[in-house]
Amino acid sequence: MKTIVTILSMAFSIAVQAQSIEKFSIDSGGASASEGGIQILYTIGEVNVQELSAGNIQVSEGFINPQQLLIKIDSKLFLQGPYNAGLMLDGLRTTGNIPTTSPYADAITCNASVFTVTGANAIIDWVWMEIRDSADGTTVIASMSALLQADGDVVANDGISPLIINVPEGNYYFMVGHRNHLGVRTANTVSLVGGTQSIDLTGNIALIEGGNNAIANMGDGNFALFSGDFDGNGQVQNSDKVAVEILRGTSGFSNADLDMNSEVQNTDIQNKLSPNIGKGEQFTSKGLKLYAKLKKNN
Repeated sequence: MKTIVTILSMAFSIAVQAQSIEKFSIDSGGASASEGGIQILYTIGEVNVQELSAGNIQVSEGFINPQQLLIKIDSKLFLQGPYNAGLMLDGLRTTGNIPTTSPYADAITCNASVFTVTGANAIIDWVWMEIRDSADGTTVIASMSALLQADGDVVANDGISPLIINVPEGNYYFMVGHRNHLGVRTANTVSLVGGTQSIDLTGNIALIEGGNNAIANMGDGNFALFSGDFDGNGQVQNSDKVAVEILRGTSGFSNADLDMNSEVQNTDIQNKLSPNIGKGEQFTSKGLKLYAKLKKNN
């Protein structure tokens, strides 16, 4: 004895004795069908294989579904504070002062094991990334914390992989910032399509909004984000200097530690802050301003 279920002119038989049928994919349509007390619900466009039961009969369904677009970003940048001849010093890492929780708005976490890597791929700190709308350059479409390696590579919180963002293919402005450096934004939109997109902000000043006013020329062909923005308001000012002076002699993970060696010293002020007084970001940095309000004076 067999029970027959017909769906859109496609017939398949269910052997009650075997209590199973062969898995297959429905390729068009989407509805429900009933026959002999058995109801099958199906939709088109889902990657899903599931088991349905009705009494003592089991039906296996396979569906096909479009996946969300994921774009990988392979970006690179330098910070002026810890910069040293093509690499950045990892003093925060070697002293165990990089937190496993991001200091930025999303507060994502990483495993402490990512800080055991040494050399060019050593993690030096967290940075903040934003993908902005092409229409005005200020509307934030996606944002995230990321980790920064000594050689300038920006990676995901596993310490290795490129960043993965979930946005439709298109043109966007790309922004990056740091808790005590001035953020930068691309001068023009960047085309983000499926696959891995490379965005190198270290070697071509023409890519940066504001040019020489936005990013520091390190004199060796590389460019780096200006250091000295202690309070994260997008400006390096005398008020930043005054605030850092009060914290001289302290240690740890601090915005006042501008060279990022885990110590707040006179050299932070003399070498990494005072020369940049009067510098400011060349765009609106919403994410970091929010951060500054939450983390002021640390």
